[in-house]
Amino acid sequence: MRFLTAIAFALLSVSVFAQNTAIKGVVKDAVTGETIIGANVLYAENKGTVTDINGNFSFELSPGSYEIQVSYVGYETIRQTITLTAKSVYLSFELQSLTIDEVIIVADVALNRETPVAFTNVSPQRIEEELAGQDLPMILNTTPGVYATQQGGGDGDARITIRGFDQTNLAVMIDGIPVNDMENGWVYWSNWFGLDQVTRMTQVQRGLGASQLALPSVGGTINILTKGVEDNKETAISQTVDGQGKIRTSLGFTSGEIGKGWGITLAGSYKRGNGWVDNTFSEGWFYYGKLDKRINKHLLSVTAMGAPQHHDQRSYTLPIAAYDSKMAKKLGIDLEALDTASDNFHLINLGRTYNQHWGTLKRDRYDSTASEETLSERSNIYHKPQFTLRDFWTVSNKLTISTSLYLSIGKGGGDGPRSSMKTTNLIQDENNPDYGQINWQAIYNVNCKPSNTGFGWVYPINTKYNDSLYMSSNYMTRQHNEHYWYGALAKFNFVASNSLKLSGGLDLRSYRGIHYRTVTDLLGGDYAVDLTDERVDYNSSPLRAMKYKGDTIQYYYEGLVKWSGVFFQAEKDFGRIKTFLNLTSALNAYKKIDYYTQSESDWIWKPGMTVKTGGNFNIDNTSQVFMNLGYLSKVRAFKYYYQGYTTSFQENTDNEIIKAIEGGYNFHSRTFSLRFNAYYTLWQNKPPDNQIRSTYVLQAGETGYIEGEPEQNEVDVYADIPGMNARHMGVETDFIVMFTKNIEFQGTISFGDWIWDSKVEGLQYYHSLTNEAVNKTVDFDARGIHVGNAAQTQLGSSIKYKPFKGYYLTLRQTYFGKYYSEFSPEATTDAEGNVVDSWKMPEFNLFDIHTGYSFPVSEAVRGSLNLSVLNLLDTSYIWDATNNDSYGPYSNYKDFDAKSATVFFGLGRRYSFTFKITF
Repeated sequence: MRFLTAIAFALLSVSVFAQNTAIKGVVKDAVTGETIIGANVLYAENKGTVTDINGNFSFELSPGSYEIQVSYVGYETIRQTITLTAKSVYLSFELQSLTIDEVIIVADVALNRETPVAFTNVSPQRIEEELAGQDLPMILNTTPGVYATQQGGGDGDARITIRGFDQTNLAVMIDGIPVNDMENGWVYWSNWFGLDQVTRMTQVQRGLGASQLALPSVGGTINILTKGVEDNKETAISQTVDGQGKIRTSLGFTSGEIGKGWGITLAGSYKRGNGWVDNTFSEGWFYYGKLDKRINKHLLSVTAMGAPQHHDQRSYTLPIAAYDSKMAKKLGIDLEALDTASDNFHLINLGRTYNQHWGTLKRDRYDSTASEETLSERSNIYHKPQFTLRDFWTVSNKLTISTSLYLSIGKGGGDGPRSSMKTTNLIQDENNPDYGQINWQAIYNVNCKPSNTGFGWVYPINTKYNDSLYMSSNYMTRQHNEHYWYGALAKFNFVASNSLKLSGGLDLRSYRGIHYRTVTDLLGGDYAVDLTDERVDYNSSPLRAMKYKGDTIQYYYEGLVKWSGVFFQAEKDFGRIKTFLNLTSALNAYKKIDYYTQSESDWIWKPGMTVKTGGNFNIDNTSQVFMNLGYLSKVRAFKYYYQGYTTSFQENTDNEIIKAIEGGYNFHSRTFSLRFNAYYTLWQNKPPDNQIRSTYVLQAGETGYIEGEPEQNEVDVYADIPGMNARHMGVETDFIVMFTKNIEFQGTISFGDWIWDSKVEGLQYYHSLTNEAVNKTVDFDARGIHVGNAAQTQLGSSIKYKPFKGYYLTLRQTYFGKYYSEFSPEATTDAEGNVVDSWKMPEFNLFDIHTGYSFPVSEAVRGSLNLSVLNLLDTSYIWDATNNDSYGPYSNYKDFDAKSATVFFGLGRRYSFTFKITF
């Protein structure tokens, strides 16, 4: 009897236990999307659990109604009532930081279910797992509409496009401070090496974006937010080594709030080693410091960061056969015909790592026993520290004001020869062990010969003053690009009512760029001759043309830019519908001072403006639709207003006009999330990246014509394209599927159709030195020609498997297609006058694998191991190309095909291993 009673009791217990319902979920930061470790999840007073290392939680309850309370230090508490049945429940909580207003106001962060723009958040966790020593833009290649390359493969030389717009037409901001160059709009990623150590979140907004500033965000905005007092206390030390032996040592510390409102964030990093491409050595330091202090209703922050670095480069593209003859044959290139296509270039099959910008040299003019050294033709040296002082003032629960003052000081430049050696002076003998490299020794030996003639036949030099000196025919120089940039950014945010928010402010900037070129290495000679200094009368004072190491040559000018912007935004909440209206106006001022011609321009003032509006409709708790449209009148960058090194101003340069409309649908559930959007952008009066260049023989009566000297009458000429029209349209999708709690699948789909729509007739050429019109014009027709320099089709996928706690394995695939090479507008018609697309590069598909394991070392210390293999299958592919390259060794080919193009091959298989300790 007792036995039967025990069995009955056991069965009853199992039955009762089986009736409990499993509750599982995750807790994330509402802005960054990063999971929160150690958050409290309670279902009754002092009853519940905390989230694990992945931000997940789970427990079981009997059926009924419960109020779930989720809390974490520094975040607002969430309470949600749920009713349990026998079916398991999955919950997802997004906590708002108590300091979230600062993030939103300062950096214009887009928020889920609120901001009607297409955006993607990249978490620090993903950067840590997958960056693998690359430049930051490279990890964004899995974002819809994004295409990024390392160009020649130099460390820090990455470029990025969004929806076919290059980074001069993107806005890049760090903590809400714009960092695009004020003269040309470019972003130099080598200046931001190490920033991943303190990144709280990276957000990519596509299209005109959510930024309230009058920024050139035609294609999108990249917003990088750094850690501060609102984050948890953490110290991290990591060591990375890659397959080429490059090392990187990093240290990061975040104090969180340590009492009396103080907070400190520090980071440092050092890297050194060779790149995958030959002779792309790099060395760099990164430092970052932020001091936060809460004083009553103010949060004061002082930030300083910089990254002094040096890296060798591969700057110029080459024909396909020079790298890979097998691919050249596959693309239909006749290798035998190439052998006669150029008189001085016969390089073939040197490999994808080939870099033509280096060689060896023995400086034996004075020392016959001198050792051989390696000398690079192309290097970059730069340091751009940036300092920021910010005050975030919570005036009341309805009004906040943020004020930022910032200063950026840039020093450095790029090294290169005075006379370009793109394909000349290369060793052409296949039997020579230095085949394909620069013959520095030949240049050195020529420079060590007495200069008894020099340039005397054109510019007489009295040899009695320098008959014991040697003149360098070619030598190394540095192109210095320095700047002093300071600005102020003030923004307010006012909650007028429960349904209306108003914001606005001022954006003031002042920029001074200093550009000059100096002699750095005379390569065996004693002096050089500079024939470009217009202050010198070479016939009466030939010695003033002589230049020595450290002297300035060719150009020396300053570019001055002032920026005054005002912006206003209204946001209206109608419940499930949220709308906004953004108005901005900016006044740009440009001035140029040229110290060689001893001239300067007047200040030129150009206004621009932006109007953006949109709305977001939350259909239910899982679905939303949005739409936005905008009109942008964009002032052209400084570089488009001045001709060459002169101070002549292009008075008739009209603003660029951008008209854009976009709509999308988002869906989110426990196991599936989807973002879909479509866009249509018209771009009018877009300036080309480069002028049209050609040659011209001066005629009698034209300035500079010399009777009986036909060779001297052949001069370089240029034409400025007034502006071109383009249409960019496409659809983008990214989604996540959670097959199980351990298996996650992500997908990316992007189809673009980007074309030019311009025809120009009778475009005038000008003399490159005098800027006077010559008797030559050019016509071109680019209507229907596809935009180049970015892949218009993108398909990506990844699967992440976490079989047990702390371990992950991610396989990622990315496909790029419909990729047209970069082209010059005048090269859009063939010999018969037909309009022809630029060469379409072969599509390619890349696979990467990332794996890692995080483990406890002690109660307060964790360790982690990460391994990445990039381009797992060692795929040979082309990621940059120039159509019908006029500066390439086969410049006579103009056939819009593979043999007429020059290229950069993408990087092959690489490995990166990181060990990290966190406490």
